Amino acid sequence: MFQLRHSVIDIGIVCSDFDASLRFYRDLLGLEVALDFEIPEQIAIGAGLAPTGFRQIRLRAGDTLIKLMEITSPPEPRSLDFQAGVRWLTFILDDVPAAVTELKACGVEFMAEPISAPDARYVVCAKGPDGMLIELVQPRNEDD
Repeated sequence: MFQLRHSVIDIGIVCSDFDASLRFYRDLLGLEVALDFEIPEQIAIGAGLAPTGFRQIRLRAGDTLIKLMEITSPPEPRSLDFQAGVRWLTFILDDVPAAVTELKACGVEFMAEPISAPDARYVVCAKGPDGMLIELVQPRNEDD
């Protein structure tokens, strides 16, 4: 296997509605903008990233960067139906019920209420843009 330089990976998301995605990740989830820049067409095509140049906003989620792509003529949005490809982003939190209450007040829609799982005190999924589920997980404590 290749050797990683960083212990985390970044996630790139092609947005069908860039403004809605930016609002969701930055304004509703509260992720901080780390960088906003243009990827020139030569690089986008040359690296196989996209058929044309695009704008990219990188949002910081801990040590991970979520990279949102704004492109002319974006693809149609994916649905929340079960399908191949990246299905969810997982955020590990200290207090899932409090986060759910706060996010619901901001207008974030959830698939269900938090439940316990074999490896988590609480787990729940919110509906994100472009069919992406936002999984919130609160690990079990040693005394759970």
